[in-house]
Amino acid sequence: MKQIITALPGIAVALVIFIIFWILAKFVVKFIHRLRDKNPVQKQPVFLVFETIARITILVLGIITALGSAGVNVSALVASLGVSGIAITLASKDAFANLFAGVLVLLYQPFKIGDHIEIGHLRGEVTKMSLRYTHLRLENKEILIPNSSLLTNSVIINN
Repeated sequence: MKQIITALPGIAVALVIFIIFWILAKFVVKFIHRLRDKNPVQKQPVFLVFETIARITILVLGIITALGSAGVNVSALVASLGVSGIAITLASKDAFANLFAGVLVLLYQPFKIGDHIEIGHLRGEVTKMSLRYTHLRLENKEILIPNSSLLTNSVIINN
């Protein structure tokens, strides 16, 4: 019982720290929403990625900080997060490549919806641009091109 009573101040401080980080995450997400609302519709999916990354990063930092202030040894937790991050990144490198390429395509917009493009032996009209794929329409076919291909191959834009 005495151990619980002596641990209560640390737990209370940890809870306050986590709440502060949670509120900070909410403010950052609202800030990103304001930036999103000031930008064209084509660039808005990029802000969803930034919002998710910011919220998760702030909350994980809040959890680690709160646990550390509660007296928990977080060095093993931080090390395991690093190793897990490397393993997940290596296991899903193609998905991450498409995601980051999608962010770049949406930010720089080398072509727009309605443009006719050629990449390799594929060609068609751009109908949709998402974080993972760029959609082309050719006659009655829908072609999905992974965004990483758009960054590693030559793209011909026929306006």
